[in-house]
Amino acid sequence: MTISAYGSGAYRAATPNRLVSTRNELSDLERQLSTQQRAESYGDLGMDRRVSLDLNGKVSTLDAWLEGITRGNVNLKISSQAVENYAKLTSETVNDTRSNTYIPSSTGRSAPQVLAEEKFKQTLDLLNTQVNGRYLFSGKTSDVQPTTTYAEMIEGDGAGRAGLRQMIDERRLADLGATGLGRLTTGGAGATATIADATPVHSYGFKLAGASSSSAALAPTFTAGPPADLSVTVASLPAVGDTLRVKLDLPDGTQEEIVLTARAPGTTGSAADSFEIGTDVNTTAANLRASISAAIGKEAATTLSASSSQVAARNFFAGSTSSPPLRVPGPPYDTATAAPAAGTAANTVIWYKGDDGSDPARSTASVQVDKGQIVGTGARANEEAFRIGLAQFAVMAVETFPATDANSQARYEAMTARVSDRLAFGNGAQKPAEIITELGSAQTALARAKERHESTKNYLTNALSDVETVSKEEVAVQILALQTQLQASYETTSILSKLTLTNYL
Repeated sequence: MTISAYGSGAYRAATPNRLVSTRNELSDLERQLSTQQRAESYGDLGMDRRVSLDLNGKVSTLDAWLEGITRGNVNLKISSQAVENYAKLTSETVNDTRSNTYIPSSTGRSAPQVLAEEKFKQTLDLLNTQVNGRYLFSGKTSDVQPTTTYAEMIEGDGAGRAGLRQMIDERRLADLGATGLGRLTTGGAGATATIADATPVHSYGFKLAGASSSSAALAPTFTAGPPADLSVTVASLPAVGDTLRVKLDLPDGTQEEIVLTARAPGTTGSAADSFEIGTDVNTTAANLRASISAAIGKEAATTLSASSSQVAARNFFAGSTSSPPLRVPGPPYDTATAAPAAGTAANTVIWYKGDDGSDPARSTASVQVDKGQIVGTGARANEEAFRIGLAQFAVMAVETFPATDANSQARYEAMTARVSDRLAFGNGAQKPAEIITELGSAQTALARAKERHESTKNYLTNALSDVETVSKEEVAVQILALQTQLQASYETTSILSKLTLTNYL
């Protein structure tokens, strides 16, 4: 039989356990006061652990999105600034190529050409921008520098791979032809002068596009072909000032018009723009034939030459690792008739090394900003707007205009006219402003998502705080209450520990 303690004995037996429990409770409250956390583990939160886990999961997801938004926003700002700087370079070049900028020099290069070379190099630096180990203009291959060097692009690699300078020379030879008349054939006899496109039909040189006369004395007959041909009959002696106009299509898509004006017998003038009226129709036709050849030869040496540079540069910068640039089959180049064919990575410099997929450039890099929202932030150095500018900078940097060449000024002006026209980004071409707008739209999307997520995170954080954290004031009050309780318990225990039967009696 067990006799249970009662009275003061029962109190003394129970007190140690209660004191330990109270002391533990006081220690936990002191921890809460120092950490402001309600519990050390999810299990200690009791029924609130599920709420805590759910809220923490949502906050973690928001943090991941916000971190991605921050990184993406940095990349977008730097990319946008690079494109804006590039746009300024193209605008400056348009101003540099205004009329009357040709000044003969010992180097054969004008000041705008020297500046264009520097702008070319600056553009390459912008397109090779790298942030946190990632190239911003390399598409999906962000670990690959998107462009090769300026020297390799222009001069080749010195090991058999041709650069832009060689490609321009090849194209110019093919367009000029062996006779220097842009692949046209001139001739005629008696009272007739003729011009004909080359046969077989090919894509090089001039193509006749039409003819007209201001006088019945000069009767042109044009056959469109292909191949096209033109026959001009001197039906009677023309009057001074009568004109013959011949239209020529060039490989770069432009069109030039030769205007030949009849001048009085015995007078002198440039054969490239006028012909002398002879004593009869046959003599006049002979003079006209000579003038036609001179005019075509001058156009070939000036506008056609400038056109060749444009075509070669366009083909060069259209090239990529999966689609090498088109080149003139040869040598020989001046008699080539086969269509331009793709070079190879072994014989042609590939200027762009990055991703060249068919998907939109913006989709090559992305940031997930919400469960169902992905924002494209990518870019490629070979986007059309960049290719156009690089081609024009390169043409100006490569070409030379010797002071001893009588055609240098006309060829220079033909070049600058084309450069200025291309840098206007007309005819539906992609403009730098379009890329800037797209990158700006992406920045706006990121900013709105960030604002939305930060607001949601603040709400969830407050809700989580209600579950996981405590009020210092409330804990302090509880600690004071427990301390008072413990002090009273200690005093009571001390009194009872001294209580004996003798003392009691």
